[in-house]
Amino acid sequence: MNFGELMNTPRPFTALAEWCACIIYILMLRRRLKGLNLAVSFVGMLGLFFLLHMIAAILPLYLWFPGMIAAILLMYFSIYASCRISPYDAGFLCVRAFVLAEFTASFQWQLYVWWALSFGRVSRALSVLIMSISYGCIYTVYYFLEKEHIPQAEGMEVERKELVGAVFIALGAFLISNISFVMPNTPFSSATSSLLYVRTLVDFGGLLMLFAQQNRRKELQVRSENHAMNGVLQRQYDQYRMAIDNMELLRREFHDLKHYMIAIRAEKDPEKREQCLSEMEKAILTQEAMANTGNQVLDVVLTTKSTYCTQNKITLACMADGKLISFLHVKDICSIFGNALDNAIECVSQFEDPEKRLINLSIFKRNHFLMIQCENYLENQLAMVNGCFPPTTKSNKLYHGYGLKSIQAAVEKYGGSMTISSRDNWFRLQLLIPIQDETLAVRE
Repeated sequence: MNFGELMNTPRPFTALAEWCACIIYILMLRRRLKGLNLAVSFVGMLGLFFLLHMIAAILPLYLWFPGMIAAILLMYFSIYASCRISPYDAGFLCVRAFVLAEFTASFQWQLYVWWALSFGRVSRALSVLIMSISYGCIYTVYYFLEKEHIPQAEGMEVERKELVGAVFIALGAFLISNISFVMPNTPFSSATSSLLYVRTLVDFGGLLMLFAQQNRRKELQVRSENHAMNGVLQRQYDQYRMAIDNMELLRREFHDLKHYMIAIRAEKDPEKREQCLSEMEKAILTQEAMANTGNQVLDVVLTTKSTYCTQNKITLACMADGKLISFLHVKDICSIFGNALDNAIECVSQFEDPEKRLINLSIFKRNHFLMIQCENYLENQLAMVNGCFPPTTKSNKLYHGYGLKSIQAAVEKYGGSMTISSRDNWFRLQLLIPIQDETLAVRE
């Protein structure tokens, strides 16, 4: 039994560890291939990993580091080519997959070496058995731990500084854990008997640091998302307060129409008379846009949106019983209806044909539930990803969808649910909320 050779993890085991780590992340993400094509690509990846490590095994020691870089590049290519993610996302996940593979390969081989040294003999069958059990357990546990941090419907939107941080963590763990194998006589090298133990421990530490970085990143994203949602909610409420003042002003102007009539009759200049008639017509149209649903807050929101729709040749049809939403908080009403109508208006505004600028809003009661439905016309069907939010057309995908998220948060406060669908050239937003007594309304 050659003790020096026993310290080196077999190349096929390392290749299999790297391949498994890539497969773990590919299964978590949106994939470019499916079914048989995906299975064939997996087999091809495995062949490439084995081929690379077999070539690296016969190279001199000074080419060991370039060989590892080649393995990392192959892992990056495998993840990026198989999934619908950005280059930064692929790099971030490749770093995590590489450290996972290093730890897994080191851990399983340390177990086998401990057995071999304890009993004074080697067994290829036992090494394969230990590898199979270790790989199966570690990768299964890691898959479920990591899956909740990997959004499948949307990209991770990794930033450059986050990728650089992950690379430095992985590079530090890799260098410290492997320096004793390449340069055994440095101050940072460990004794021969503890090589595998130090390698496994350092790789595990690197894995924990990457997990800590991921948790911190998730925490910052949630904080940023909450801040943005609060901004959306406050903006809708501010619009409501401004609309109240505007409506009072419009009522006063409408009350003064009789004075306009007197001025028009006395005006002899045709141009000035036409100008006065245009102003009067505008005031009348504005007054006609005022909603009367039985809920003052909803009336203000609908009047504001209806006025905008009239000015921009958008048809807004509304059938709403405002008394049904009396148990909702003022800010929740502003958030739900303001954001829903804003999204619908933004969607139909892109159509040049006014006949396609259609929005329908309805509020009704079904059994003991409040039903709110907002739908708008669209030309292209939206590919709803896993029943989640529709894909964004905005350049910054990280900061989008807060209108819908704000609606969902408001609805869930009352034990309700939100459903989004796209069918027959109509986008539908449906909200289902258990009806409560006004005294049981959720307060701010």
